[in-house]
Amino acid sequence: MKRKQPVIASEYRFAGNSERAIGLNGELNASSKKDLLQQQQKLVAATAAGEVETAEVRREREAVNRQLVQAAFLDKEALRELGEVMAADLYQAQNRRGFSRKFMARQDLVQGQLPMVKLRRKDVTAVYVTSPTKVESQVIRDKFFTPPEVIIEARPFIEQREINTSSGDVLQEKYMEAMEAIMVGEDRLWYRLANETVGLDNLLTVISGTLSPITLAEVRNNVSRWSLPVPHLLMASDLYNDIIGDTDFIQAIEPVARHELIMTGELAVLYGMAITSDAYRHPEHRVLSQGEFFAISDATTHGQYTDRGGIDTEITTTATEKTAGRGWVMTESFSGVIANTRSVAKGFRV
Repeated sequence: MKRKQPVIASEYRFAGNSERAIGLNGELNASSKKDLLQQQQKLVAATAAGEVETAEVRREREAVNRQLVQAAFLDKEALRELGEVMAADLYQAQNRRGFSRKFMARQDLVQGQLPMVKLRRKDVTAVYVTSPTKVESQVIRDKFFTPPEVIIEARPFIEQREINTSSGDVLQEKYMEAMEAIMVGEDRLWYRLANETVGLDNLLTVISGTLSPITLAEVRNNVSRWSLPVPHLLMASDLYNDIIGDTDFIQAIEPVARHELIMTGELAVLYGMAITSDAYRHPEHRVLSQGEFFAISDATTHGQYTDRGGIDTEITTTATEKTAGRGWVMTESFSGVIANTRSVAKGFRV
């Protein structure tokens, strides 16, 4: 069955409502703070279900459509250019929607340059990436640490029979696969890094029942007690529902109204912490499990990732994949370090 195309956000209407969800100012239409929080949840759910998209995402998607795929199968140069377009879009998505890049400081590398992390204290435990799926911890006794770089890879490949039989946007499906491998891959590495810090300086806070201002403050204080700022709060969607249902939270929260921000996971500011969620993503692209949340210090205190200027692409063909079709190998060199294990604390609702 042909997949229904998402509606552009400025034209989207919630079920049972004839009015547009987004006003001319780009903000969600809402009558009160509580109503805005409820409308946020509806927009997040619609985004995750693929029912709505921002104008920027629409432009990206339309730049690489089915006709271009068909043309690329006939022209190797067109295939190369199409791969470069997809890689550029993925790179933009990483910087705009990936939360690992929001929480860690960025070091841009040029050819011949090694990653280098400056540590604020000697004799600290650093947690760092050692493979696309693994992390390790190590006591660092110097002022500088050189973490290893790893290769994160995606191999979107379109079989000839998919072009012949698909009535949907086959390239969009491959783009989503590549996004999961690269952007979501980076976020999952940060998640592993953060989990590796549990018990080193900050203990896991386990709560039962609904999230309350007291239990949230306990996790926040695990970071702030080290005289560190706590500007970020990453949380699963079920905990944000607790916030919406609590009168004390509602009095303190400042919800985001701009739809472009909501649709990239930025939801509100609460007690000075900007709340980020991955609930807006397709379920397969979510990183957090229900009940998980992290209080995180600022990027310069927390950690660092490296960037070598984008995603490299190479063409793959029938000869390399042993099946009829064409595609790409997309790779990026990446290193990631949480250089201060005091800078993140985890809570979990059982």
